[in-house]
Order: sequence, then C-alpha cells, then structure tokens
Amino acid sequence: THSKKKSNMSLRPSTAPAIQDMPPPGGYKKLDFTRYLPDRGPKGWQLWAGAVTMIMYGYYQVGKTNQARIQQKMQERKVRYALAPLMQAEADREYMERELVNLRKE
Repeated sequence: THSKKKSNMSLRPSTAPAIQDMPPPGGYKKLDFTRYLPDRGPKGWQLWAGAVTMIMYGYYQVGKTNQARIQQKMQERKVRYALAPLMQAEADREYMERELVNLRKE
C-alpha cells in the first residue's frame, strides 16, 4: 500500500562540457598591498625582551615578599619567646588559685 516516489536527491551529471570562468586576456591588474598594511606591532625580539623583563620583575617581587614574610615570622617568634615565661607564670598562678579553691572545698 506504500507507493514509491522517484527521489530527486541526486541528479545525473550533464554530458555538456563544464564552463569555467577565466581571467581576462593579459591577467588581472596587480594590486600594491604594501600601502594598505600598516606595521604589525613590535618585533619578535622586543616581545621577548618585554616578557623576560616582566617575568624577572615578578620573581623579584615574589622574592621581596618572601623575605618580608620571613622577617615578620621571625619577629613574631621572638615576641612569643620573650612572652613565654610571663604567660607560663600567669598559667601557673591561675593553676595554683584553682588548687587553693579545691583544697578549701575538701
């Protein structure tokens, strides 16, 4: 009950020879592209020099920051070492007060 239709999806090629566009006799007029193209920016060695300079500056900044951080940690450590006996004495005093309260309760 299903009728088959002839598909137009593909057509047979024509037997006539192909027609190809050709340039005019003597060729096309030459175009001077150099006047239309501006300089395209910095040269390769300039890009390399700029990139190397920026990377070196970045490493310099990282080194400076690391030295400052080490110095800060050293200062904090010195303060902590200087305050350790005072903090320990305070902790001991509080402990003794708690022990005294516990002894009085007994």
